[in-house]
Amino acid sequence: MAFRTSELFDRHMPSVTLKVNAIRWVAVLLGSVFLLVLILLRQPDQSVDGDVNTELTNQLNEEASRTRWSIPRAQTWYSSQPWLVGANYLPSTSVNVLEMWQEDTFDVKTIQQELERAHQRLGMNVLRVFLHFLIWAENADKFYQRFETFLGIAKKNNIRIVPVLFDECWNAESKLGKQPEPIPGVHNSQWVRCPGQAMLLNRTSWPLLAQYTIETIHRYRSDERIVFWDLYNEPECSKQVKIVLPLLRYIYGSARSVKDVQQPMTIGIAKWPLTSPLATFELAVSDIISFHSYGSLTNIVSNVTDLRLIQAGRPILCTEWLARPFGSTIFTHLDYFQYEKIGAIQWGLVAGRSQTYYPWKSPRDAPVPRLWFHDLFYPNGTAFNPFEEKFFFDIVKRQS
Repeated sequence: MAFRTSELFDRHMPSVTLKVNAIRWVAVLLGSVFLLVLILLRQPDQSVDGDVNTELTNQLNEEASRTRWSIPRAQTWYSSQPWLVGANYLPSTSVNVLEMWQEDTFDVKTIQQELERAHQRLGMNVLRVFLHFLIWAENADKFYQRFETFLGIAKKNNIRIVPVLFDECWNAESKLGKQPEPIPGVHNSQWVRCPGQAMLLNRTSWPLLAQYTIETIHRYRSDERIVFWDLYNEPECSKQVKIVLPLLRYIYGSARSVKDVQQPMTIGIAKWPLTSPLATFELAVSDIISFHSYGSLTNIVSNVTDLRLIQAGRPILCTEWLARPFGSTIFTHLDYFQYEKIGAIQWGLVAGRSQTYYPWKSPRDAPVPRLWFHDLFYPNGTAFNPFEEKFFFDIVKRQS
């Protein structure tokens, strides 16, 4: 019956057949146009992020690199600095960056005590400190007031600050207000990214991120308390470089739009090989080269050798190191950094709510390790290892 019906349709209704075919062709045409539009819209991201078009990637890197400092300027700046030695800093009473900077939990007393120890007992002269967009977005004026207080405490202790504007590590979303309690035994259990996954994926929010970047850098562009700017911490940490790299480029362009910035800018290399799309961008735009390495001294020497080959003449700083179980220790590394005039900013000063004395991937309710992963002091000021403290201070004193 179906065959006969079809036959009857073909024999007696040719005009209908023509109309159906026409509709089909129009649908195919519209579908093709729609698909082409999608491809064109996606193509820039694929070319830049996935290194599909290496020529375009190299062109973008070359254009971005034109705005960075020349090698002579970077060398002149670095030669005017003391040997930069210090730590990544979070107060022991803070579980994450939001708890550090929120008004209700901004702990001036603890900050005063801990920065005093950093300088007087270790000789540190620099701290790398993470800021957060949400604190600025809630009330920029109050945020800057608290940051001013922090900078004043640092200056009193002869310490300068490396602000980190964005971060791609640990928990994907962040929320203002009371922060969760640390998970017992877990390393850095409540650390949050900045700006967070939702804003990363929502490009309509990026102009706000640019405003935060521009306003913060402009406000402190000639402030001697700021030693240099670290624009984005470990963009590869969330394992979505193809998504993060467009934002990284956008943030970099926003930062460079600020005129008369007296401090250099950097984005730290945290993953080899140095030929990846992310690494080539980071190297192309950094005034001074910074990198992270928690490996042995052999790894560090290899890292430095690679960077000096690719970026000959630019100053180099290691802005994250110290992982005792991995062979990254005060005794093995600090003397090398000092001898090679490589800035050394380790992870962690005081053991606290971030629990970074536990190793990475430590399970819930893990016992306190005998050998701390990061950090130098207990919250009460006792050194984890008095020999480390003396060794640290003696090397810094020798340099001065």
